Amino acid sequence: MFHIRKVVSASLLRACRRFLAQDPVANVLPLGDLYSPLIQVSDVYSAIKSSQVVGVCTIYRAFSTPSIVFGTATPEIKRVLVKKALSEISNEFISLGQPTDIDLFKEHSTVLHDHREQQMIADPPEHIKCNIEAVKVRKNELESLNKFYIDQHAEAWTPIQFRAGPYYYIKQEDKIVSAAGVHLVTPQIAQLGNIITNEAYRNRGFATACISALAADLASKGRIISLFVRTDNAPAIHIYEKLGFHKARDIAFLVMRKNA
Repeated sequence: MFHIRKVVSASLLRACRRFLAQDPVANVLPLGDLYSPLIQVSDVYSAIKSSQVVGVCTIYRAFSTPSIVFGTATPEIKRVLVKKALSEISNEFISLGQPTDIDLFKEHSTVLHDHREQQMIADPPEHIKCNIEAVKVRKNELESLNKFYIDQHAEAWTPIQFRAGPYYYIKQEDKIVSAAGVHLVTPQIAQLGNIITNEAYRNRGFATACISALAADLASKGRIISLFVRTDNAPAIHIYEKLGFHKARDIAFLVMRKNA
């Protein structure tokens, strides 16, 4: 048998990190939630069997709609972790995971939206020479970066992510028109995100320049580089493939409402 514990001690947190780091690609999201700054806005639950961690689930609360993700585990363990996480959720929530995990949530919630993405990884990424240089965002430029993402209606951006790792941008006429950064960074893997170019400046290689500089920066420290992309976003997938990314697995993006 196993039991569920909320992770509050440093020793259990380290044990959860070690468990998830056995497969950092499959566990990228819950693993990232266990490192600063995301740990400050995440609830973490572990499944313990014979004093060993056998499963981990996190609730990321930086957005108005919380996100539930869990690491690799048996269906039995996942089912109990999902039930525990949902006991801490009041209404709607998001989850990204294996398509086969959808049924675990359907036992306790209703799917409002479902689309498919794929995880792509580069280890290491290809470096592409670009005619334009992407610049690393400095701390005193966070306000400008935040304004850019707000103007572009970025759904997955929150300023806390700027503290997770580097962001790169390209300016035109002294304003940011393209940027790329990270959702999370761990010692083993980094998850790219918030890759956006102003519509008026697309098809100029700006996104490629930002991603190339960002990926090279992260890979220089020995990390696997990961990202998620919608399966129907062929232009983005083409850019990522040029940069040395390849498909690792399918992802189900779910928006759900907890059943009464």
